[in-house]
Order: sequence, then structure tokens, then C-alpha cells
Amino acid sequence: MAFDGDEKAFRAVYDLLSGKMYSLCLRYAGNRNDADDLFQEGIIKVYRFLSGYKGIGSFEGWARRIFVNVCLDYLKDKQKLIYTELNENIVITSTELSGIKRLTQADLLKIIQQLPNGYRTIVNLYLVEEYNHREIAEILGISEGTSKSQLARAKLILQKSILETDGRYE
Repeated sequence: MAFDGDEKAFRAVYDLLSGKMYSLCLRYAGNRNDADDLFQEGIIKVYRFLSGYKGIGSFEGWARRIFVNVCLDYLKDKQKLIYTELNENIVITSTELSGIKRLTQADLLKIIQQLPNGYRTIVNLYLVEEYNHREIAEILGISEGTSKSQLARAKLILQKSILETDGRYE
């Protein structure tokens, strides 16, 4: 892999970002093969656009936005994002995720990876990246209602998985 810039600079950027950004890619992709591709594309884009970082805010936050966009573009391009609003007859009693604090990070990652792509993307954007529903709707080209219903449905699935996983710790 040839870069026009300094190999030491690339290594420094890689070392700084590799752990957290690979984990981010894995959360969005749902599998290691796609995560590897996304990470590679993301790290190249960060390095290529280093001059675009103006020192405002954290470098990691700036890079994170690039990686999130790489992941979202990939999912959109592959048409892996399917969103549907919840049917009116589905009753959601609670969207709280109890037991989540007792899980290991690896268990939580595994649970998130098992979500369907659309749910997983909303969970990542809302719970991890802390975007609001209006921002998510704008980013993904969906309605706020779809974002809210996807999150509610994802939380139901997550809660079931958390309770099943959490039961192993008791």
C-alpha cells in the first residue's frame, strides 16, 4: 500500500485509531470480513483527508465521523438497510435495557452484531454515537417515526438477548 505521505505518520494514525475504529466497524458490519474492509477504507480516508482536520474538537471524534460515514455508505450501497415502521398492534411495554451493565463488552458486541442490519444501524447511531432521531432520519433518508420504531423494536430484541446472556452471570 503506497501513500504519498510519511509512513511513520500513517503508522501513528493507525496505532491511535485501530482498536476503537475497528470495533466501530464491527458493530456496523456485523461480521469480521466486512469490518476488515470497512476499517481499511476508513483508515485510508482518514489519512487521505488529514489536512481537513482543523484542530477543532478531538481528532478521534473527527476520525470517528469518517468511519461512521464509511460504514453507512457501505450499508446503503449494499442495500442492506431495510426499515419498516412498527405495526400499530405491536405493544411495547418498556424500552429500558435492564442488565446491560453486567455484560462484558464482548457479550454486548456479540448481541448487537446479531441484530438485523437496519436495527443494528439505528442502535449504533442512537445509543453509541448519540445522534437524535431527527439526525438519524436525515442521515439515513427515513422518517423520524421509522427511526423511533426501529429503535424500539431493536431494544425489545436486545433486552431478550441481554436477559438470556445475563442469566449466565447469575
